[in-house]
Amino acid sequence: MFCCGNCFSDRFLSSQIVTESPQKGDCSFCGCKFVDLAAPETLADIFQQVIDLYGVSEDDAAFSLVALLKKDWSLFDTLDDDKSFAILDAIYPGTDFKSKKYLPKMYPDSVRIINWNAFREELKHKNRYFPKQIPDLDHLENLLDFVILPTDEQPKLMYRARCNTENEAYSKEEMKKPPEKLVGGGRANPHGIPYLYAASDPETAIAEIRPHKSDWVSVAKIEVSGELNLLDLRSPRKTISPFALDEDDLSQLYMDIEYLCRLGEELEKPILPREANLEYLPTQYLSEFIKHSGFDGVVYKSSVGNGVNYAIFNDDQLEIVGVQLYDITDVSIEAEERVV
Repeated sequence: MFCCGNCFSDRFLSSQIVTESPQKGDCSFCGCKFVDLAAPETLADIFQQVIDLYGVSEDDAAFSLVALLKKDWSLFDTLDDDKSFAILDAIYPGTDFKSKKYLPKMYPDSVRIINWNAFREELKHKNRYFPKQIPDLDHLENLLDFVILPTDEQPKLMYRARCNTENEAYSKEEMKKPPEKLVGGGRANPHGIPYLYAASDPETAIAEIRPHKSDWVSVAKIEVSGELNLLDLRSPRKTISPFALDEDDLSQLYMDIEYLCRLGEELEKPILPREANLEYLPTQYLSEFIKHSGFDGVVYKSSVGNGVNYAIFNDDQLEIVGVQLYDITDVSIEAEERVV
């Protein structure tokens, strides 16, 4: 039996299989056709330090090993539990993982999340410029190194949308980031400091500006002409491969990954317009620190579209190559009744 990189939903492990694969064929587990294959038992060493994060437990709160690997590292996302256990049993022949329950040997550091929550409230309501609950910035800067967007995943195109005042597309010049004197505070940018907000596709770019039915919207197509140093906060559990880390880094990151996820959630969560002035302060601080750490921008999930968003601090490598006018013919709203 053979497995392939698609079985694991981990880009580092996938690239290792592609690099070291002795053959191509059909995967015995996920069913992918004519892919690079690996004999499962050859992955035992690289898997061991990840499995060593967990210990067998009789506790009623214990989980299956597959459940923990899926939750903590987004492994086996494309496989059901039975196939995931089948791969683990093939990696370690004679080991019946399915019959055992596990708990982590260490737990995420909740103190940093508690401190961040206290800091965001202080920034909003108590001390704006000289907060006392400031995060450990040296520690945070070290964590950012784990979520750098790889070069081969860099976007080649981005899209920026603006609502029109009339049914005529804006010019390329008008679709650039706004002038310093006119820019208000946004999700990532402080008041008076313009960033370029863009998305991975026109539909997400349009959704992000929340137009109304019958509005006209200009969407700029933006080419990325050079390499950008982007931070990827979309999903740290997917971004970070536990297989690419040494034992010490893996243990430390296991304690910090909830903190990274919390910061990513800050950037993506929907904000009511009437609350934006205050609610954007923590994400503006975070974005300014990311910029200070040498990044050209940050990638984060869209809460209203299917694509991803980019907040670009340095747009020297971007060029607007065209502007398309869109007529908004419908806006969909979904509501859910809440029990009070």
